[in-house]
Amino acid sequence: MLKLLTPFLTSVAAGEVGTAVNRIKRNALYMAVIAVLGAIGVVFLLVAAYIALSERYGPLYASLSIGIGALVLALILFVIMKVTAAAARKRQKERAKVDTSALLTVAAVAAAPALLKSRGLTLLAVPAIALGALMFLGDKPERRARRKRSAGDGT
Repeated sequence: MLKLLTPFLTSVAAGEVGTAVNRIKRNALYMAVIAVLGAIGVVFLLVAAYIALSERYGPLYASLSIGIGALVLALILFVIMKVTAAAARKRQKERAKVDTSALLTVAAVAAAPALLKSRGLTLLAVPAIALGALMFLGDKPERRARRKRSAGDGT
């Protein structure tokens, strides 16, 4: 039955992939045009700011204030980028940990019938399952202790 559906499923997947690739290309082109027009707008706004500041404070202070302002904005964006990257890495590690435990659980459930059929493998599997359970459940008391400590700090 699956052999009959394979060509159909392949063509559906290929069609969806082709549509997605075309959509990504179109969006990339639009984003490139938007970026160029945005850069032109920013340049003209900076020129206008320079003209206004140079009339009031002189060309030297106008140049310095715009340059320092741009550097401060760049520094702020750099800090934001580092903070969000660290948060994303932390979420990825947690997601990987959950995925690993789910994979191990599925593997254990899939292997259980084969292990339970033979007596020798059953004797070997019991300690392995116990060790796996201890490793899997071993983190939870530490998490509870951390939660209690953090809850105690807030009161």
